[in-house]
Amino acid sequence: MTMGEPRPDDAADPAEFVDLLRRLKDRSRLTYRQLEQRAASAGDVLARSTAADILRRSTLPRPEVVAAFVRACGAEDQVEAWLQARHRLAAGAYAVTSPADQPGDGTTSDRPPGDGTTSARPPGDGTTSARLPGDGTAAGVAPAARPLSVTRPRWFARPAPLALLAVGALLAALAVIWIQRPDDEPRTPTQLSEPNSSASGSPSATPAGSASPSTAPGAGRSQIRPARNPQLCLTEGRDRTGQYPAEIAVQRPCAEATPPDTYLELVTGGLYYIKWNHPAHGPGCLTIRDADPGRDLLEPWQDCRPDRWIQLFRFEPTGSTPSAFRIRPAHTDLCVGLRDDDTEISAEALVEPCTTKEDQVFLVDTLPED
Repeated sequence: MTMGEPRPDDAADPAEFVDLLRRLKDRSRLTYRQLEQRAASAGDVLARSTAADILRRSTLPRPEVVAAFVRACGAEDQVEAWLQARHRLAAGAYAVTSPADQPGDGTTSDRPPGDGTTSARPPGDGTTSARLPGDGTAAGVAPAARPLSVTRPRWFARPAPLALLAVGALLAALAVIWIQRPDDEPRTPTQLSEPNSSASGSPSATPAGSASPSTAPGAGRSQIRPARNPQLCLTEGRDRTGQYPAEIAVQRPCAEATPPDTYLELVTGGLYYIKWNHPAHGPGCLTIRDADPGRDLLEPWQDCRPDRWIQLFRFEPTGSTPSAFRIRPAHTDLCVGLRDDDTEISAEALVEPCTTKEDQVFLVDTLPED
C-alpha cells in the first residue's frame, strides 16, 4: 500500500478498499457533515451516518455509496476507477462474504410457516430459537447452511450517476439473477399453510381477514407508534448489532421518522402491505427476513406481491383504544414486537412469538396526505 494519493487499484481485499476510502476522506479534510452537504449539492444521497458507517466496516460499500463518497471527497474524475476496483473485489472471492454487496444476502425465501425452517430469533443473540409454527425442528438446533441463491430487489430508485453507466453493462449480467428466485412459484394467501396454535404463551390466533371494517385501520398515509412510547414511530434504521447492513424497521422519534413516509395498503381479506415511500430509494413493502443475518427483522423490498406471506400483515385490535393493534404476519401465530422488549431509540422491530407484553401493541393512525 502506498502512502501518497489513494489508488483504488491497490486494494487487495475489501478491508484495504475501505482503508483507501478512509485515506481519501483524510486527504479531503472534510467533516462528515461537509461530505453530506457536498453530496447533496451534487445530486447524491450520502447521509453523514452512512459515510461514518462504511469507514467503520471492513466490507464493500454499495456502488452508489462509493460513487457519492468519492465525488463528495472532491475526486470526481476518479469515480469510475473506484467503481471498477470495487466491482473487481465484489466479483472475486470476497463477493460471498461481503454483506454490503448483497442486498438481502440471497437466502431469503418466500416459504410459509411449516416448511422446515427456523425463525423468530434475533441474529447472534445466542438464545434458543423460537420456531415458526409447525416447523418440525428441534429447538436450539441450527439449520443446515444453505447455498447462496438469488437476492432480493434492491430498495433504490434514484437514477444511477453517469459514471456508473461505464460499468453498467458488466453489472447487468449479474443483476439478472436479482429478478426472480427459483422458489418464487405463484401462491395466493389462501394456499399458504395455516398455523398451529400450540406456541407457548401465545394468544389464540385471529383468522386472517376476521377484523371488521369498524376495527381495521384505514388505508393510506399512516403513523405506527409503539403504544408504550407514543413519541416514537416505526421508521427506517439499521441493525444495532451490525450483522445486517441493509435498511430495516426501528423505533425512532416521530419528529425524525420521515422520510420515508409510511402507507397502509389493503390487499385482500383484511391483509395489508406496510409500505414505505422514500424520496431517494422509492417505494418498498416491509418484508420479513427468514434467513440469517437479520432473521425476523423487517426490511423494505421494492417488489411487492400479494402471494408473499412475508409481506402481508393483519391488524388485530387489542381493545385498549380504537387505534391500538397487534400487527400479525399473515397466517402465523407470530406478532411484530421490539427486539428484547427494548424501549430505547433505534430498537429493531421484528417478528416473534405473541405475548401479552406492551412492546407488541402499536398505535396506528391515519395521517392527512401532503
